Amino acid sequence: MKQSETKVQFSLNTDEEEILLEKKRAKGKELSYSKFRYMWNEYPKIRKVPDFPLNVDIEVSSICNLKCDHCFRQYMDIGKEGLMDFGMYQSIVDECAKHELFTLKFSMRGEPTLHPRIIEMVDYAHKEGIKEIWINTHGGNLTEDMVIGLCQAKLNWLTISFDGLGEMYESIRKPLKYKESLNKLKMLHSLRDKYNPDMILNVQTLWSAIKENPQEYIDTMKPLVDRIAYNSDMNFKEIILVPDEDFICPRLWQRIAICSNGDYLKCPSDFKKLEVLGNFRDITIKDAWDILQEQQRQLHLKGYIKLSQACRECHHGCKKIKRTVNIGSQKIESYNYKFKQTFKGVGLNRK
Repeated sequence: MKQSETKVQFSLNTDEEEILLEKKRAKGKELSYSKFRYMWNEYPKIRKVPDFPLNVDIEVSSICNLKCDHCFRQYMDIGKEGLMDFGMYQSIVDECAKHELFTLKFSMRGEPTLHPRIIEMVDYAHKEGIKEIWINTHGGNLTEDMVIGLCQAKLNWLTISFDGLGEMYESIRKPLKYKESLNKLKMLHSLRDKYNPDMILNVQTLWSAIKENPQEYIDTMKPLVDRIAYNSDMNFKEIILVPDEDFICPRLWQRIAICSNGDYLKCPSDFKKLEVLGNFRDITIKDAWDILQEQQRQLHLKGYIKLSQACRECHHGCKKIKRTVNIGSQKIESYNYKFKQTFKGVGLNRK
């Protein structure tokens, strides 16, 4: 069995900018961050299991108020939606803090900023000692009050999905408007600098959304954020990927996912919850990691990807094609997912 390329996002920063970003991310926790990065990168390769997940993906909301062209939500039934009970959330964070979790990531199948207590959730995790608190958002719900609250709660990392410019952005991030979203980003940058300058701002885009004008996208975003990155396009409208049956998923050695109702998933890409491992109400995160996720690790090592529908529909575990992206003098070595037929991308690319 082999471990395929695990990187899912490719930075458009210069090498010098990446070095400064790493220093900023590690600020005040240099030793623990160095240990975290080593374990994250190396443990999956040697099949060594950390004592506790390095990252917990937490779905405080499985609801979203957008209908983005590329999103899996438009093309599959993800089942019952809802918000995580705050008491359950506190219990999850308490256990994570007890085991010195490094990263708590608000993400998965919904929009975290739709939870009415999101600021309180970030604040609670910070005060309990979680070292890195991270939110992935489409950014459409951000207001001045919310941004100030998140800054004062000491959010460490905020990723905004901002796919392309102008009409391309609007063709993907429906029904958001480009100028309004760009103004929100400017507002976010200004308030971050005032209230929490150590917070990292990251924008991510789909490659097909910027492939015609990557330098223009970089020039637009660079004054506003610390990091600019792109993701390879995934196609959920038609599942046309080519599974890699030799793939061993490193996520099983790095992280575990908890849904809004407390269900454990082996990774955040099981959007339809095809393989629920258990529930937080019945089993601790530590036991879920040591027992339930260990069962998944052993199954993977035995080639279970051939039988797992969740794995066979996962882009990260499909075959990939190396791709070199040239942007000015910068050359970025990345990859594209291998599809059974040509896929030009999303939004305006579909026409």
